[in-house]
Amino acid sequence: MSIAPLADHVTSRRQVLAAAEAHGATLTRHVHPLPGPSGDELSTDVARIGPPPGEARAVVVAISGTHGVEGHAGTGLHLLMLGDDRIASLPADVAFVVVHALNPYGMAWSRRVDHENIDVNRNFVDFGGELPTNALSEDIAPVMNPTGPDFALDDDAWQQEVWDFIGRVGMMEGFVALSGGQYVDPAGMQFGGRGPSWSRRTIEAIWREHVAGAELAINLDIHTGLGPPNVLTLFQTADADEPAGVLAAEWFPSVARFDRTTDDKPQSGLLGPGLHGITPEGTLGTTLTVEFGTCSEAVVLGAMRADNWLHQHGDPSSSLGEAIRAATRDAFFVDDEAWRAVVADGGMDVFHRALDCAAAPFAALAAAGG
Repeated sequence: MSIAPLADHVTSRRQVLAAAEAHGATLTRHVHPLPGPSGDELSTDVARIGPPPGEARAVVVAISGTHGVEGHAGTGLHLLMLGDDRIASLPADVAFVVVHALNPYGMAWSRRVDHENIDVNRNFVDFGGELPTNALSEDIAPVMNPTGPDFALDDDAWQQEVWDFIGRVGMMEGFVALSGGQYVDPAGMQFGGRGPSWSRRTIEAIWREHVAGAELAINLDIHTGLGPPNVLTLFQTADADEPAGVLAAEWFPSVARFDRTTDDKPQSGLLGPGLHGITPEGTLGTTLTVEFGTCSEAVVLGAMRADNWLHQHGDPSSSLGEAIRAATRDAFFVDDEAWRAVVADGGMDVFHRALDCAAAPFAALAAAGG
């Protein structure tokens, strides 16, 4: 078993909607304000199978494309999920909701970020309060955000500067600087925004609608690029003793959990805590980040660095622009059978566990959740 080879946004959208319609899914489309590369209309599409909102005891949601270009693997998993026998025999009180291409602009244009250079998974912060700080990111910004008129895609001299930086500040501090959100430079990498992004507003509306009335809501947010190549890592942001954390430990024993209430900077603006904050009272909600490693850290960071230069200082329509887009796709979707099999096997195992959890008697879930 493996997910399908990489397909463009238009093709993947058509495939997912066709597979969902075959199950009689209810479809909803959220149209993005900007077009795709061929002038095509972009959208985040929602397909719901099972009882309508307000009538399901449990809801399993699967999101692709929070980081746009990572949505190609998410699409492959959507198609496998929709083709699984268990979808045809969902319990009468369980709904399954596909959210295809949460950041459709990024997926269509082969970018992780959206049309405003916002990293959607750093955007779920309280913009009415004091924004998180990430001072060390400013120290490494000149390396990660080159501003010159020329760019050599095969020049890796910057990598030694990154390792020197990590050597000075420490591994965890270096990780925070490189991967944590920053809210200072709109033209820099990992920009968390100055307000709620289009994708954030869209998923908040989807979440409120589709988990309404449910006792349990499990969100699977599918990502690629972080972690060892060919390895699935499950992340959850929840305190160990709160119901979401206890539930995940019971049903997803390999999950790596990070306390929700910590001030640890890598968690600034993540989608999981953001959705937790708007989950209706009376609903036990939990988000699992389903992350598949692709390439080395240097390759992934290099692709992000090149993409940011291209859209801030280069010409996206040039041959270099196309080469950078191809490098970005390659960094977040490894188009070989072995990697696609890892995504399929690992992703479907998590999906089946989520369905098992959703189908369990809620009394048992409540007991597990404390």
